[in-house]
Amino acid sequence: MRRHSLAFRIVVVFSGLLAVVLLASFVLVSVVNLRISRQTAAQALETGERVFRRLLDQRGEQLTVGAQVLARDFGLRDAIATRDNETLLSALDNHGSRIHADLVIFSGLDNIIQADTVNPARAGQPYPFGSLIAAAGKRGGSTGIERVDGRLYQLVVVPVRAPIVIGWVTMGFEINDRTVADLRAVSGLQVTFLGDAPGDGRRVLASTLPAAQRDALGGKMTELRAVGRATLGDEDYETRLVLLGDSLEGPVEVLLARSLAEIMAPVYRLQITLAMLAFAALAVCLLAGMRLAGRITQPLRQLAAIADRIQQGDYQQAINRQDQSEIGQLAGSLAHMQTAIAEREAEIRTLAFQDRLTGLPNRLRFNQLLDDAITAAQTSGESLTVLILNLDRFQQINDTLGHPMGDRVLIEVGRRLVDAVRDEDTVARLSGDEFAVLLPAMAVDAALPVLERIHGMFDHPLQLDGRPLDIRAGMGAAGYPEHARVSIDLLRCADLALYRAKAARQRHLIYNSGMQHARETHLSLLGELQTAVQQNELKLCYQPKVALADSSADEAEALVRWIHPERGFVSPGEFIPFAEQTGYIKEVTQWVLRAAIHQIGVWLQTGRAIKVSVNLSTLDLLDPALPTAVASLLEQAGVPPALLCLEITESGLMEDPTLALDTLNRLRNMGLALAIDDYGTGYSSLAYIRRLPVTELKIDRAFVIELAHNESDAQIVQSTIDLGHRLGLKVVAEGVEDHATVEVLRRLGCDRIQGYVFAKPMLADDFVAWHTAHQQKTAP
Repeated sequence: MRRHSLAFRIVVVFSGLLAVVLLASFVLVSVVNLRISRQTAAQALETGERVFRRLLDQRGEQLTVGAQVLARDFGLRDAIATRDNETLLSALDNHGSRIHADLVIFSGLDNIIQADTVNPARAGQPYPFGSLIAAAGKRGGSTGIERVDGRLYQLVVVPVRAPIVIGWVTMGFEINDRTVADLRAVSGLQVTFLGDAPGDGRRVLASTLPAAQRDALGGKMTELRAVGRATLGDEDYETRLVLLGDSLEGPVEVLLARSLAEIMAPVYRLQITLAMLAFAALAVCLLAGMRLAGRITQPLRQLAAIADRIQQGDYQQAINRQDQSEIGQLAGSLAHMQTAIAEREAEIRTLAFQDRLTGLPNRLRFNQLLDDAITAAQTSGESLTVLILNLDRFQQINDTLGHPMGDRVLIEVGRRLVDAVRDEDTVARLSGDEFAVLLPAMAVDAALPVLERIHGMFDHPLQLDGRPLDIRAGMGAAGYPEHARVSIDLLRCADLALYRAKAARQRHLIYNSGMQHARETHLSLLGELQTAVQQNELKLCYQPKVALADSSADEAEALVRWIHPERGFVSPGEFIPFAEQTGYIKEVTQWVLRAAIHQIGVWLQTGRAIKVSVNLSTLDLLDPALPTAVASLLEQAGVPPALLCLEITESGLMEDPTLALDTLNRLRNMGLALAIDDYGTGYSSLAYIRRLPVTELKIDRAFVIELAHNESDAQIVQSTIDLGHRLGLKVVAEGVEDHATVEVLRRLGCDRIQGYVFAKPMLADDFVAWHTAHQQKTAP
């Protein structure tokens, strides 16, 4: 050992100190030898009990960790969800083997065992240890000592979450002779586990005692409980009887025993040793102890104080490492630990609160800052505003230019947003292409210039690798306290405003309470619309399409109507767009097609060949299965394809032109008529329309309403009619409400008209009556 080492000084000083202590101890030991032996025995048992309990706790912790790992295993949760009992049992057995668990049980929320690695036949039986599950439900886990099939186990129960609790995992170590041998090796005590036996006796479940001494325990229980000392065989023991708990088969106790001969042996040896050193050491012990205590404890106290400051989060302390002894080495290690902890905490904070791509705060950090800002606003009585921003067509950038280019766009957008707001404002990236801006001390009405400034930021294309990218965004804004008073509700309001802005194709919207009401109404309507479709509560009305050449009315358009049992008439303009947004429009269209084709068949059987038009949505047009479904309905109703016309919009055609054209060709090849509805309001080119297999153009009502009084509208309608006729198409004008417009359309060469000037949409029976009257009226 080095001369300046702490170990050298401790050895030298405590060698003299030991001599003094031995000399003084000789006198004391010779007087109170018996008392010391008893006290030593009691202390040994008390210490042994603490060690024993700690060992049981450590085994419980090992079980708990193993059970928690098992509970988080995806394969286990998947097996539970699919009720794959073989996989479940295999997962339990594998995890139990890894930590050497002797028993693994999984039970469901109904407290029925689903899998048991010890006795698979117990599957389907009630779980016997309900108190452990009850404790685990309160604390997230529980442990206990229980007997299973006559064997003693240390058990731990933890919940399985996905993310809510879906069951309970029980793991256990069997407590047997090998277990108690391990406990004896660590605690130094004889260990015996006792449980109820048939009758009134106690049964040895596991023990380190020899067989003869085990057998002697049966008649010593009263003595053990009353005195805490017993003679087993030919040897005296100090004992301690500890109740571990009540199992289903009765109380479980552990008997800790220490041989008196073992306890007294060190005392006798100590007497012999101390007899040679009993004098003169006291003075040396006092002098040396004072000197050593001062030199050792002072630097250790300083390091302990520094360690306490580190525990409190202070990592900027200066640590003196000039001492060359082990204390100096300890100080150096403490300094390195302080630096490493500070670096790791900084990295953890970065990972937890910062978006790695843009360097902006992430959603978690933004929520914290928003909570802090709301607290500050509550104190100061000020307002604040939250903006949520979502980029338009960002997915197209990723799909076309690749994700690396998309990442660069996000980085540049984040940088521009920071430049567009004040220094005290916060810009965060919530997820994907969604950003948020916190404007403290700013009312939502005062935030309009900020919104315009952000929109102005997007007016300048992004230049990436010489490629200009036109990026736009929609925004929603909500303010504290007028819209919400907690962060989660404030973000929800801003997000709803963003959603409504996107749906309305507006650059931004400020939240109002009507948005939430409208969303709740729409959600309610969707469920009720599903019920209406499934229970055939919708109605079809038919509006005639009258030919201008001979006034015949052998064509009509089918229009869906919904009479709600509580809301009354629900406008198609209210539920059709919402059905299109949610995708449920396909089910509505299927119902309309089925009802319309059936009605055509009914009319055909009565001698009325009425051609009916049905509107298709964009989602319908992009459904490859549509032609097959229509053909099946026509065949079932016995209706010729020529009596069905499908109306499509220009916007639906432009969503996916290739797929739309393929679907239209298949429908046209079946013999169906096809019409472009609301012509003139979309964005399709004439060259594209020329390629479509359509048979009819319907002029939108916007060009018809003022036709008799507006020359510009007349020229547009005239050119549309001429274009349709040149392409071989029939032209229909819809929304006609007066006879003056009828005459203008007749003069312009329109083929058919549809509107209130002849009839409103009617139920099927009313249409038949109108059709009969119209035939009689127009008959030659």
